[in-house]
Amino acid sequence: MGCIRHMLSKKERRKVVEELKQRFSNLEINVKTQIEIGVCDEKTIYFVNSEPIALKDESGRIVPLLKFIYKANTMLGLPLVIVDMGAVKHLLHGADVMAPGIVKIIGSFSKGDLALVVDEKYGKPLAVCEALYSSEEISKMSKGKVLKNLHYVGDKMWKFKF
Repeated sequence: MGCIRHMLSKKERRKVVEELKQRFSNLEINVKTQIEIGVCDEKTIYFVNSEPIALKDESGRIVPLLKFIYKANTMLGLPLVIVDMGAVKHLLHGADVMAPGIVKIIGSFSKGDLALVVDEKYGKPLAVCEALYSSEEISKMSKGKVLKNLHYVGDKMWKFKF
């Protein structure tokens, strides 16, 4: 199934640019950038210069697409959670991040914020997750679920053909 897409007016574009820049500090975008919004597989997708960059989840939060992160070679200014190699296969099947699998946290975040999960060996992004606790709390935890997996390499949005 394809996407139903439309270009944004200048007013809408200004609002979206502000929202995206606020969410992702390293994103290079301005009001002159070509921005479209599309509905793909019942999800709202943001396109910048015809490239899908983010989706809006059920709660209205903007979640970056991992294919864009790989293609743009940027972490978008998101805090990083580095996991051990034993956690990788579980994350790539949609599992949430458990405290014992975390090796290091780079940057800080609050409960409910987004974090990018990367593997310790290659530093490759694996998943975009929602923090169930603050980074400070997580660094003190030794067990339990700490990050909710929202989008991961190999999931439906990763495989979707835009």
